[in-house]
Amino acid sequence: MTSNTPRGLRWTIRLLSVLLFGLFMWLQGFVVKDINDQEGPNRGLIAAEHEDSALVEREKELNKNAAHIEREIARQEQIKVNRKENMTVAKDTWNQFAQEHRLYLDSNQPPPAELVGTVQEAQTLYIEATKEFETANGKISELQESQYTVALEKEGMRRELERQRGEGYDAYMELYTAHRWQVAAGKLAFVVPLFLIASWLVAKKRKSIYRAILIALLVSSFLRVGIVMHEHFPAEFFKYVGIIAAVIIVLSFLVHALRSAANPKEDVLLRRRREAYQTQRCPDCAYPVPEESGKAMACAACGVDLYTTCSSCDEIRHELLPHCRHCGAESEKWHGAG
Repeated sequence: MTSNTPRGLRWTIRLLSVLLFGLFMWLQGFVVKDINDQEGPNRGLIAAEHEDSALVEREKELNKNAAHIEREIARQEQIKVNRKENMTVAKDTWNQFAQEHRLYLDSNQPPPAELVGTVQEAQTLYIEATKEFETANGKISELQESQYTVALEKEGMRRELERQRGEGYDAYMELYTAHRWQVAAGKLAFVVPLFLIASWLVAKKRKSIYRAILIALLVSSFLRVGIVMHEHFPAEFFKYVGIIAAVIIVLSFLVHALRSAANPKEDVLLRRRREAYQTQRCPDCAYPVPEESGKAMACAACGVDLYTTCSSCDEIRHELLPHCRHCGAESEKWHGAG
C-alpha cells in the first residue's frame, strides 16, 4: 500500500487488517484452549491413595455415634424436664390433700377413704417421677462419658487423617504444578515459534504487498505470548520477563535505526536524497544549496557533487539520484556517491 493507493482502498485494507488480527487472535485462542484442556491430575484419586480407608470408615462411624449420643442426651434432658413438672404437680397435690388429711386427724375424725387414696396416689406419683428423674440423670452421665470417649477417639483420628490428607494435598499440588508447567510449555511451544516466524517475515518482507497480513500475525502472536506468560508465571517473574522483552524489542529497533542511519538501504537512501533535493539542502550534510541553474554544482560544505552532466544526453542531472530527469538514463554511481 503506497501513497498513490486510493483513500477508500487504503481504509478497506486497514479495516480488513484489523479484522484479520481479530481472527488470528481467535484462532490462536482456540489452539491455546485445546492445549489448556489437557486432563490434569485427579485430586480425589490422589487423596484416596494417601488416606487409610479404614480410618475414614471409622471416622464416619464415630460421627454417627456422636450424633446418636447427642440426640439421646437431648431426649433424656427432655425427660428430666417432663418428670420435674410431674414431681411439682404431684408434690403440690400431695401437700394439699395431706393438710386435709391432717385436719381430720386433729379433729379425731377418720379421714375419708377417698382422701386417703388420693394422698397415697399423689405420693406414689411423686416417688415415681423422682425415680424417673434420677434415672434420666444417670443415663445422661453415662452418655456424657461415652461422648467424651468418642470425642477423644475422634480427635486422634482427625489429626491422623489431617496428616494423611495434607500429604495427599501436597502430592496433588506437586502433580498439578508439573501439569501446569507442561501446559505452559505446550502453549509457548506454539505461540513463541509463531511470533518468531512472524517477526522474521515482517523483517524480511518489508516491501511485500502482503505486509499488512504479516503485521496482523505478528501483533496477534505477540499479544498471545504476553497472555500466556501472564497466565502461567508469577507476577514478580512476569514483570522481569516483560521488562527484558521490552528491552530486547527497543534494542532491536535502536540497532536497526543506527544501522539504517549509518548504512541506509536503497529505498531509505533514495527517499532521504529526494527530500533533501526538494528542500534545497545537501543530501549528505544538509547544508543549504542554491536552486539548480542548469550548471554543474557541488556542495560548498562537504564537496559532494550535487548536479553533474548526464553521460547520455549531456544535460544537467541530479548526481545523487538514480535517473536523469531529461532522458531517464539510469546511473549506478548514485549508490556510492558522497
